[in-house]
Amino acid sequence: MVKIIVSFLLFFTCIVHAESQSRIFILHSYSQEYGWTKYQHESFVSTLEHTYGSPLEFSVEYLDTKRHPFTESYQKEFVSYLQKKFEGYYPDAIYVTDDNALKFFIAHRSELFSNVPIFFSGINNLSLVHTLDKKSYTGVYESKNVVKNIELIRQFSPQTRDIWFVGDDSSTYKAIESDIRNQITQYPNYRFHFLSSPRIDDIVAKLPTAPKSFVLLTTIGGLCDATGRNLTLKESISTLEHNPHLILCSMEDTYVMDKVVGGFVTSGKQQGKSAAELVKRYLEGEAVERIDPVIKSPNIYVFDQKALMQARLILSEYIARDSVILHGKRTFFEQHQQAILNGTFILFGVFLLYIVISFFMMLQKNSHIKNIGSELKECSDELSQVKEKLALLEHPDE
Repeated sequence: MVKIIVSFLLFFTCIVHAESQSRIFILHSYSQEYGWTKYQHESFVSTLEHTYGSPLEFSVEYLDTKRHPFTESYQKEFVSYLQKKFEGYYPDAIYVTDDNALKFFIAHRSELFSNVPIFFSGINNLSLVHTLDKKSYTGVYESKNVVKNIELIRQFSPQTRDIWFVGDDSSTYKAIESDIRNQITQYPNYRFHFLSSPRIDDIVAKLPTAPKSFVLLTTIGGLCDATGRNLTLKESISTLEHNPHLILCSMEDTYVMDKVVGGFVTSGKQQGKSAAELVKRYLEGEAVERIDPVIKSPNIYVFDQKALMQARLILSEYIARDSVILHGKRTFFEQHQQAILNGTFILFGVFLLYIVISFFMMLQKNSHIKNIGSELKECSDELSQVKEKLALLEHPDE
């Protein structure tokens, strides 16, 4: 009988625990291998897990539109796939990253998870601020701050007047280019060049050959080789680096690698973290329409110290102070941290051994002193007895 009761309680506990879990469905525009997606996803999940008090269940899918064209037929096939896989599944909230995933849910939300609020990050189309239903959608917008990057280039090279923008000609790139063109009107003395194509060889053929030509990478995740194979970011950047005249700067944190010096970049980690904070507010009971979207993109300065040195560029102290510096010069402790820690442990061990030995020596010394004291007392007693006997011999009549 007791076993039956215990089993029932355990079963009941499992049901209550399962029902108390908040389900989050996640759809990414790109693959799990793409750095920008990975940064957003990991930051979103870790932020929620560390700040939200109840258990969470995540279900994750990827449109992978850097490799597969985002056509209507592909969307219909993906809807059918999700309907079959998630039949009977009803999430508490939906999180999407980047424009294609949001477009997908705007078009097909009623076929999948109707009435479930959608949170987003990495959205370049700022016009959606005015068109999305505030009762159903909120999230974090992404915008490339070209002004801060132009000012950065002006600091690096005051004589420069030509700046090149490179992108993969995707819908995301087109939104970025439109935003950039709106920002650069305040620089009439500069010549701006836009190079975009899904094929990297088309871009390489048009890149400048003048020394110290500054190139800003916008979004390049969709670049392909001559056969149409989608290139990894490392492959794309390595191909661009073959031109020795270029100084590659970035407008996205994912691209700061190899010889890319960096810049004022959109941050995948900050995007994911900010989106998680919005979802947390909703899960804790706040209505979606009261959760305002983050319109100002949470961008940061990120630089690679090795790339800066190779390009012979020097950051101002003002910018360096608020920047993330990759491969920066390490302090003496950072350079010799392991040796210092090992030495500290050895010294501590020697000091502890010294204390233990000293303690036992003191105990031994005290014991020896005690023994000597006992012997002296015995000698004193014997001497007293001898004196008494001598006294009797000297005065036998007493």
